[in-house]
Amino acid sequence: MKKLLSIALLSTLGFSADIMPYGAYMDYSSAAYKDKGYIAGIYGSFTKLPFKAEIDAEHTRIKYKDKFNIDDWKQTDLTLIGHYFQGYNFAYKAGIHNIWVKQGSESDYDKVFILGALYYKYLKYNVGIDAYYSDYEDNGGFNVFQISPKIGFNFGNYYSETGSFYGELKYNHIHINKDNITPKSNYSNVDIKLQNFKGPWTTTVNVSFGKSAYKVANDGFVVYTTGDEYKYSAGLSVNYALSKKESIKAGYTKSKYNNGTDDCYSNVYTLSYSRAF
Repeated sequence: MKKLLSIALLSTLGFSADIMPYGAYMDYSSAAYKDKGYIAGIYGSFTKLPFKAEIDAEHTRIKYKDKFNIDDWKQTDLTLIGHYFQGYNFAYKAGIHNIWVKQGSESDYDKVFILGALYYKYLKYNVGIDAYYSDYEDNGGFNVFQISPKIGFNFGNYYSETGSFYGELKYNHIHINKDNITPKSNYSNVDIKLQNFKGPWTTTVNVSFGKSAYKVANDGFVVYTTGDEYKYSAGLSVNYALSKKESIKAGYTKSKYNNGTDDCYSNVYTLSYSRAF
């Protein structure tokens, strides 16, 4: 109740807010060391132009197959990102993604620093670049630098039979500054996103191809920390607007990765609920 009252107070002061609790279930193929995993989190955004703040808190637990006798992977993430909108065409962001990992008696604190700039024409196109510096000094003593230029464009007619579309292409260059952490020190990876907007439905298809490791994804909110070398992923999500302020979303993503000895597959099922204030 206190939380809702606080959000209502922000609204009266000219702030808009969006709160989204979410969860996910993961399972893995027979060749994987991992057996299954769970994610629970809550995301919030708070906007009063020209500023916007995003906060995401998440906990992940991954269980390994009994025959490998590996302790559960327990990870807690806290992401904070601030945005500044300059006029009607420029946007800038800066933030940090904090990661606390515990596995058996071992514990680490890692962090990712986030910077980004975007030029956009509303409902037409956008061009931007994001940069990430991942500090794993507490977990093996190495760093990862990633730069991700991107371009997106809108097309179609929302009121037509097929609705309107948004497409985005992103290139990720990842450099790991220490040998023997992964099979390679440099990775090139491409993300493609296509969205369709029709009535209360938003359908999104995501494809990522090209090898990657320790990648930062989803604009800084997702970090691949286990060191697996990913080869591709493909996902589908469907969002349904229950009203102007409420929506639910379900998604599925399949990925292929190498765990150091074998090629493996993961399946991730997600469900979220969003409420605007």
